Amino acid sequence: MLRKNIIKNMLYRYYNIGYFGFIDRLILMSSLLFLLGCNAETNNNTRIVAETDLEKSVKYAEGFTIKSFEDYKIVTINEAWKDVGETYTYVLYENEKPKNISAATFIKVPIERIACMSLTHVAFLEVLGVENSIVGISGCDYVSSLKINAKIANHGIKEIGKDKHINYEILIENSPDIVMAYGINSSSNGSIKKMKELGLQVVLNSEYMETHPLGKAEWIKFVAAFYNVSKHADSIFNTIEKEYLELLNLTTNIKKKPTVFTGMPWSGSWYVPGAKSFQAKLFKDAGAEYLWLDNEKKSSLVKSKEIIIDEAFEADYWLNQNSYKSISAVTDFDENFKNFLAVKKQQLYNNNSRLNDKGGNDYWESGVINPHLVLKDLIEIFHPELLDHKLYYYRKME
Repeated sequence: MLRKNIIKNMLYRYYNIGYFGFIDRLILMSSLLFLLGCNAETNNNTRIVAETDLEKSVKYAEGFTIKSFEDYKIVTINEAWKDVGETYTYVLYENEKPKNISAATFIKVPIERIACMSLTHVAFLEVLGVENSIVGISGCDYVSSLKINAKIANHGIKEIGKDKHINYEILIENSPDIVMAYGINSSSNGSIKKMKELGLQVVLNSEYMETHPLGKAEWIKFVAAFYNVSKHADSIFNTIEKEYLELLNLTTNIKKKPTVFTGMPWSGSWYVPGAKSFQAKLFKDAGAEYLWLDNEKKSSLVKSKEIIIDEAFEADYWLNQNSYKSISAVTDFDENFKNFLAVKKQQLYNNNSRLNDKGGNDYWESGVINPHLVLKDLIEIFHPELLDHKLYYYRKME
């Protein structure tokens, strides 16, 4: 402000006819240029420091970016759900709300209360050590975490419903600073719009769309930004990444790779992971050959049961049979399954080792933040000679 007043005063003198001679004007102009140059340099340095000094690195996740400035962070969701073609921007500030940003949602951080629409959100919060901030969960019956279940039992966390049956009254009563939600398609806009109309602050989380297992886990950095614990999140993720890459080194040079397929029929269709999905990536990293790599799908693709029977007939392993718990239950569904090589060799494994008494599966809760444990399970299944590991999320079907 002082520099501006000096410059203003000097300009007034410069243009005041007769006040200065030629030499005086020359000296005055030199002084003005010096002051203006110093001002420009100072502003430029401030801008550069603000934009780059606290920049956060996102290595695997494609769905979000974080840019940290001196007084706030800008968190951007690149794609909230498939084919939406719209970005969402959240400005996280501690003190004064930034005034030079438009078209964004402003959130004062650190937040103290949160409602979670997905159990994966719960897993991130627990690992970060901020689970006490949870006031509401969609699907309390299916929670696997002992800590969270204790809070639910003591009524510290309320059930908020799901889909078209969200309990908006409970949400409002519990006054969350944010509702962390997710969208599957454009129909998700209904509940999201309703929450916003009721004055609830909605933050979208699309970790489920990531195609790299480490990309999913890296959303811990996204969640951490709302609690100002980014350094803690970075440390946690770096440990996960290190363990995952060390496991990957075990399978890099494997030449003999067993074949694998997944799933069970559902309502006349058989959904299998796409070739570009996180599940296909896990199989590859575990040293297995997934049967269906001739597509560009990032999510699931549908095949008929007849095609599966034909194409998976000689596969070495059969994984992820949904809710089925025994080989006999699988073959009772269809007698043709008895002829599968995987069935004859009894190489069926399901990712339902950690079920609660109401059917909640911890694989779909904490598995998101433990891709190294999932990969370790798969290596133990496909190449047990490489590890001495007791299966954690998976179990062998009997």
